[in-house]
Amino acid sequence: MDNGKRKGFLVIAHGSRKEEANRRVFELVRRLRGYFQSSMFEAAFMELAKPSIEDGIRTLVEKGADELVAFPFFLFKGMHYSKDVPGIIEAAIDTLDRDVSVRMMEPLGMHPQVFDLVQEMLYEEAAGEFEFTRVDPSEIEDRSMDIIESCLDGADLPVEEKPIVKRVVHTTGDFDFARNMVFHRDAVSEGRKAVREKRTVFTDVTMVQAGINKRFGHVVRCVLNEPGVAERARSLGLTRAACGIRSIGRELDGNIVVVGNAPTALITLVDMIRRDNLRPALVVGIPVGFVNAKESKEYLASLDNGVPYITNRGHKGGSTVAAAIVNALIKMEFTDREQCHNKEVVVGDSPVG
Repeated sequence: MDNGKRKGFLVIAHGSRKEEANRRVFELVRRLRGYFQSSMFEAAFMELAKPSIEDGIRTLVEKGADELVAFPFFLFKGMHYSKDVPGIIEAAIDTLDRDVSVRMMEPLGMHPQVFDLVQEMLYEEAAGEFEFTRVDPSEIEDRSMDIIESCLDGADLPVEEKPIVKRVVHTTGDFDFARNMVFHRDAVSEGRKAVREKRTVFTDVTMVQAGINKRFGHVVRCVLNEPGVAERARSLGLTRAACGIRSIGRELDGNIVVVGNAPTALITLVDMIRRDNLRPALVVGIPVGFVNAKESKEYLASLDNGVPYITNRGHKGGSTVAAAIVNALIKMEFTDREQCHNKEVVVGDSPVG
C-alpha cells in the first residue's frame, strides 16, 4: 500500500574482478527498470567493482528515494548478508543529511523458484532419462493433479484456494501461477455462492466465453456481442471490451465478471466499481500482455470496498486461465458435490444413498 514515500531499489552483488560477472548485474538492473518502468533501480557492489553500495545509496537518494529496499544478489544468508552488507548500509545512511529507511530482502537462494532455475539449467542433460508411461485415459487428469500436488510440496496455499490454483497450473503447465495468484479473502466463498445460484457470467472476449463449462446451466455472455458495442467503441475511441463493460452497466451487479484478455476492460470495470458503486459478486481479472496488464491487476487488487476478486501478479494470464478459474469454482460447487451425493454408504447388505 502506498505510504507516500518514494522507494529506491538497490541490487547488491559481491563484485568481481571479471567484468563479465559485473555486467550481468547491470543487465539485470536494466531489465528491472524496463519491467517496472522506473528509474529507481541501481546496481551496487560490496567490493572489487563500482559503484559501491555507498554510491548506489547516494544515487537513489538524489533521485528522491526516502525508503530503500536492498535486494542482495547472493545465494544464502552467509556473513556478507547478515553482517557485512548491513554494516556498510548503516554507515552509508549515517552520512546522509535526511532520514532514509532501509529494508533488506531475502537473498536470491531463499526463493522457492530456485528449484525451477536449477531444473531449467539441468533440463537438457536430464531430458534423455525421460520414459513414457502407459496411463488409462480415465486416469490422466487424476495423475496430472497428483504430479501438480507433489510439485506444490511446501507451497503455503490456503485449502479453499488450492483447487483453483491447481486447475490453473493444470491448464497452463506453468507453476508460476502457484506463486503469483492473488485472492480476495471472500473470493472463493462468494464465487462458489454465485455459481451455485447460477448467476450470469460476463466475459470480455469470446475465447473466455467458449472455455467456461456450461453443462450445469450457467448463462455466459460476452460483452463484445452486446448490440451497438463496435459502433460506440469507434465513436468514443475505446476498445470494444471496455465499451462492452460500460454498456452492460448495472447488469453486472450481483453477477460474475471475467476478464481474461483486455486490460482496458478491467480498468473500466474497476473505475465503475469505485465511481458508481458497482457490486459484482466476483471479479476474475487475469488479462495478459505487456501494456497495462500488470497495472490493471494491481488496480483491481487495490479495491477496498468488499468486492471479491481473483487475479495474479505480472503480465501472464489469458483466456484459458480466466476460464480455468471459473471452471474450478463450478467443479468445486457442482461436480464435487454431485460426486459426494452419488456415493453410497453400505450398511450391512443395504446401500444407503
